[in-house]
Amino acid sequence: MIKCLATEENEIYRGLPGVEVPVGKALVSLSNMWNAPASSEGSRAPSEFRASRMNFILHFGFEASTEEAKGLFESVIQFSRRYPCRIIALCPSRDENATGQGIVCKIFSECYIGDGHGDMSCCEALIFGYTLKEKQYLEDQISIFLESDLPTYYWPYRFDSPENLSDYQSFFKSVNRVVVDTARESYTTDMLRISQPEKLYDLAFARTLSIRQSIGQFFSVFPVERILEGLNGIAFEAPEKFKAEMNALSGWIQGILGDCRGGSSESGQRDSIAFSLSVGTEPVPAIRFSYENDNFAECVLDLNSGVAHLKASIGGDEQSMSAAIHLLKPDDALAEALFFG
Repeated sequence: MIKCLATEENEIYRGLPGVEVPVGKALVSLSNMWNAPASSEGSRAPSEFRASRMNFILHFGFEASTEEAKGLFESVIQFSRRYPCRIIALCPSRDENATGQGIVCKIFSECYIGDGHGDMSCCEALIFGYTLKEKQYLEDQISIFLESDLPTYYWPYRFDSPENLSDYQSFFKSVNRVVVDTARESYTTDMLRISQPEKLYDLAFARTLSIRQSIGQFFSVFPVERILEGLNGIAFEAPEKFKAEMNALSGWIQGILGDCRGGSSESGQRDSIAFSLSVGTEPVPAIRFSYENDNFAECVLDLNSGVAHLKASIGGDEQSMSAAIHLLKPDDALAEALFFG
């Protein structure tokens, strides 16, 4: 019995919504969806609301479960309601010996009615299932389905190793930005082999936008040279579920302090500052600055209650502040990562 990739060998492909069509007729079938007549007299056809601004490639790895894939696909659909795009979902078969069709395809479309009168947005998705035998041809095949002259973004999700993800160099090179979520991955971004690392953006970092804004606002009242004077270490503490976000904040603070030290000639600064991250020792995330002098600073980030408690005594000036914080929702984090990061 010949196996069929679409229905037997690829659970994620099978679990995502859509109408199966021949790969060679996918674009025509998608166009026919939008060319449907208006539902009633005086209403407008769906094609009038279709205006893609970008291509978005969502690439599932072997570690992704079907339920995870459905949730992620829905998050990207929600994102596309605000930023219309053509979504390309890639679903590899887990079985190396899979036979039957090499690449199979589904099409999906949705029109979303907003709050305002006549406010509607339409999104579309092409969902591809493929075997590892087609891996080397995948980028060339998929390029046919991208909307030309529009930016393209790439989100690989839950690959089993950074080496296997790094094999998809064609996607890394041809897209405008690559996003990963280190909270869901078994690797850190520095483990990826990518020729243009400036294209890479971590969604865990994007989610911390309000935290970064609060920390920046609080420390802006102190002169930079006073913050650096005698600073010998910064300790990050977090429960396991916020490990990725705290690791992202650690990198952010290291970068800022490095820039500050590079532009300052103060002699009281240490040549190195120790950074540490401990996981599971505190119920809420916290950042604590240690000094060789009488200075101190700490940021307790209670994400459960949505309040940050910040206090410091630097250069004899004591300050404290409470601020509302939250982690961005998936579609908001995606927008932050793609457009504002």
